[in-house]
Amino acid sequence: MDQGFEPKIVAFLCNWCSYAGADLAGSLHYTYPPNLCAVRVPCSGRVEPEFIVQALLSGADGVLVSGCHPGDCHYGTGNYYANRRFNLLTRFLEVIGISKERVKLEWVSGAEGLRFSQVAKSFTEKIKNLGPISIKTPTRIDWATLSRTIAVVGSAGKLFWDENKCMVEMVDFFLDYTQKNSCGECVPCRIGSKRMQEIVKKISNGSVSEEEISILNELSEVIGASSKCDLGKMAGKAVKFTLQYCKDDIDAHRNGGCGYSVPANPGWKAIVLK
Repeated sequence: MDQGFEPKIVAFLCNWCSYAGADLAGSLHYTYPPNLCAVRVPCSGRVEPEFIVQALLSGADGVLVSGCHPGDCHYGTGNYYANRRFNLLTRFLEVIGISKERVKLEWVSGAEGLRFSQVAKSFTEKIKNLGPISIKTPTRIDWATLSRTIAVVGSAGKLFWDENKCMVEMVDFFLDYTQKNSCGECVPCRIGSKRMQEIVKKISNGSVSEEEISILNELSEVIGASSKCDLGKMAGKAVKFTLQYCKDDIDAHRNGGCGYSVPANPGWKAIVLK
């Protein structure tokens, strides 16, 4: 660790809670490192994954996202969206060579000036121990093209895949993610996604029947239309898309293999400017 290293940290702070908490910390003389560059946002749910990646690729050594405690969001569910996006983002960061330890999501209310001070100090110290960021990935990215070329999953999450993945495998992965992150409030998402995954796994091992394919199609339509949040809706839509446009992948699995018939997402070839 470079003892003289002072990290640059971008902090996206919710206007209603975390930014107020930072302001209170200053008012009560709870000090925190000057390394943080605060960016006030309407809600933590407004922080797109692209904002965080762009900050890191632009020279920030770490990024802190902070919002209202779950259940206290000024907009109802914004912080739940932020949490889902963050979980996906940490997986994506390692793909492009950035340690997930460089990003942090914390809940801080407007009355928690001391907590904000502690979070800021702790995260700054962590980034100091990690040292300056080193990224081999090209830094000039066309974000407009990015939003058109990558797949949307969950609540505005983004997912890349290459030619070694097929849609059956990707849907299985997404349904697993949906169940782990479901709030459990509505039956379509909580139970329906589990029933869909059971059939998708039968497709994977080649034991699915035509009747089960028909049931899967019906489940995808019902779940996509009746789930209360975007996570459940996208689970249904992802399965529906696969059944409609990726039949070659399904047939290949039913015949004992995988055809990898879905072309690789344009990914970095399209969004990274050489």
